[in-house]
Amino acid sequence: MNRRSHFQRLLLLAASTTVIAGGAVFPSSAMAATAAPHTATVTTAASDHDAHRQHGSPATAKQWVETTDAVSGIKFRLPGKPEVVHFTQAVDGMNGRLYKVRTDNGVIVFAVFDLPSAQGELDDALRGLVDGYNAGTQSPQHKLSSTEVHKITAHGRPGLDARLSAPDGAAGSARLIAGDAHFIEIISLSPKGKEKPMHETYQQLLASVRNPHTHAPRAD
Repeated sequence: MNRRSHFQRLLLLAASTTVIAGGAVFPSSAMAATAAPHTATVTTAASDHDAHRQHGSPATAKQWVETTDAVSGIKFRLPGKPEVVHFTQAVDGMNGRLYKVRTDNGVIVFAVFDLPSAQGELDDALRGLVDGYNAGTQSPQHKLSSTEVHKITAHGRPGLDARLSAPDGAAGSARLIAGDAHFIEIISLSPKGKEKPMHETYQQLLASVRNPHTHAPRAD
């Protein structure tokens, strides 16, 4: 197996595992992770100011928690203390950390995988994300598709933005960023009727990301 095909396989695994480990929105969808969630050593700092910074935000009911991924140094804020899943080279074919928070409006995930030079694999990763979620669904009404896919530059690195949707009204967003040393996936999913507040939470998460390896402005 050459390096390219091996690398694509790792990205597909990362994407599919991210969605499954992140938790399905519906009872009939997959709920298990390939690696069992557990509390990890993670730097967090709650901020009341950030929780109430944006009026009308769906996250104002609870504190936003600043989290630092210890390996990459990437900082971000989530609408609550995250549940953490670890991935290892020995078991999963790569090292990575996944941070998940469930809210009243759905689930939001921030994942960092130690995969360098993944710029050319963004489309494959998005396909893997969608296929991984759909592998756990039990009804065609729950199967996700990606739309409004477009390339971006985030923190000075190439990335991909996409909208996620299912026939039964589930909706979400995904951002994939290919860094020099790390591959980042940011995902939100919500059931029908919760799309707007969940999207606002997702936008707040995007705005909070601070990557120490780059100094370019974040993508709009």
